[in-house]
Amino acid sequence: MTETDTPNWLDTSFFETALRSGGYGPNVTVTSSEIGRATVAGDNYGSDIFRAKLQVTVDGRRSTISLIVKWLPEKGEMAKVNILFCVMLHIGDYVAC
Repeated sequence: MTETDTPNWLDTSFFETALRSGGYGPNVTVTSSEIGRATVAGDNYGSDIFRAKLQVTVDGRRSTISLIVKWLPEKGEMAKVNILFCVMLHIGDYVAC
């Protein structure tokens, strides 16, 4: 994975599922997203951290949500642990998937 790559699963569908299970309700829709690395690749003890800025609509109301996604890469030494995880933080909220 290069400095600008993001995992292919880190997409609109992923965020909508996470937000729905995190209490935003069934009517949340991600209308746009900006996703980039939150740290330099390899700078986080084997995990990758991404920052996502989402434009969402919930029951007709638009808002912006900023999230941090942390995951264990599929390649390299840490992949031998065979664990994939993500943690998303939203101001005051915690969602694990």
